[in-house]
Amino acid sequence: MTWLTLFWTFVKIGLFSFGGGYAVLAMIQQEVVVHNAWLTQSEFTDVVAISQMTPGPIAIKSATFIGYRQGGVLGSLVCTFGVILPSLVLMLVITLTYLKLREQPWFKNIFQKLRWLTLGLIGAAMVLIAKGAFTDWFIVLVFVISLAIYWKFKTNPIYLMLGAAVFGMVFG
Repeated sequence: MTWLTLFWTFVKIGLFSFGGGYAVLAMIQQEVVVHNAWLTQSEFTDVVAISQMTPGPIAIKSATFIGYRQGGVLGSLVCTFGVILPSLVLMLVITLTYLKLREQPWFKNIFQKLRWLTLGLIGAAMVLIAKGAFTDWFIVLVFVISLAIYWKFKTNPIYLMLGAAVFGMVFG
């Protein structure tokens, strides 16, 4: 029963986790701390901290850790598979539908419109981030210089970040 409970809990989390990792944390906390009492609030806070420090999606890392805590290696596999299963099935259905309909004119038209929607969403995210990021003229100057260097020389973004950090320490 433990494996099934672990699996079903994380299938529900994976199924209803819209909005990314931070949006799903409340649902994980509700299921793991409040409903099932698998972790204390303090332990859950530690899981979140560890999940933020390691690369990858927070929901998957949390599921893996909580599963390991409840059932060892098999528990971590069960929880991890449970949390990714809904996305896996959804992407499989979408891919198969795409492959079947991709030559249909109406379907091509939908995807062409979705490209513009995606561009708009990226632009909206950029504006929202810029509102909080550009707090003074020095930051704007560093951004413009970095953008110009990237545009002209196609510089690796890591080098740009390091350069901006050095520039900020020297002149900021």
